[in-house]
Amino acid sequence: MQTYIISVMAGNQVGIVAAVSKAIDELGGNLVELSQTVMRGFFTILLAAEFPADRQPEEIARHVRQVGDRFGLQISILKDTGEDQAGLSRAETERFLLTVTGRDRPGIVRQIAARLAETQIDIVDLYAASPDDHFQMILELDVPAGVDTRALAQQLEQEGRAIGLSAHLVHENIFVATNEPRPVRIGRPPGATRQPAW
Repeated sequence: MQTYIISVMAGNQVGIVAAVSKAIDELGGNLVELSQTVMRGFFTILLAAEFPADRQPEEIARHVRQVGDRFGLQISILKDTGEDQAGLSRAETERFLLTVTGRDRPGIVRQIAARLAETQIDIVDLYAASPDDHFQMILELDVPAGVDTRALAQQLEQEGRAIGLSAHLVHENIFVATNEPRPVRIGRPPGATRQPAW
């Protein structure tokens, strides 16, 4: 089996997920992980799927487009090498959640992302919006084991206050315990054996 990372984007309509999953099933593929959202009327889905070794990316993309022809799907496919692109295994990191809120202004995402990159912190999930000029962002982070997270949390809070923002860094376990329910991701926990997503 070969795993591919597939992204699909289109104007949002009912039935896109059904069409994409049908096409993958017809090719003998198995969905193992996915994340989907709708933003400003545009649908996007990022998924990992296993296929028989003889299935080529061009064939997969062509069949997904054919099955979802009425949606005008834009598709991109990358081969999953099985390597962590960030260079660290989950065993070498801890998962933290960073929330940032305050009055919207240009450059917030750039400043926060640059600050995290300096410490080699990987952003694995990010949501940001500014309804009614009020900025809010939630970042899911893989923090290298050697990082002093208490000092980092204090620095982020101080830097946030300096530009009128509230920034809070908490360990994933604390966030989950105090913020259930949380968004559902279809997949498997790190280290678990592969099971069909459906």
